[in-house]
Amino acid sequence: MGHRPFRVPVKLRVGNSGTYVAGSAWEALEFLERDWPAERDSAYLRACAACRDAVDGFRAPEWARRALENAARAAGLLADRHRS
Repeated sequence: MGHRPFRVPVKLRVGNSGTYVAGSAWEALEFLERDWPAERDSAYLRACAACRDAVDGFRAPEWARRALENAARAAGLLADRHRS
């Protein structure tokens, strides 16, 4: 298993004012499995599978990043990329 860093980290909303930054497929998978605050729907399940595949080296990390972004966007958890 590898760390599998993303080219661009994914910023996720946590609570009312917090942000979690997933910089790799491993960090994204940890967030998905431990801290995901939304419904665990089909987009969530696809993101988990994509992150596991990336960590195991079966898929590129960017595949996992896109799946995470899609799940976060569907759940209203994707933080604005342009904010600092």
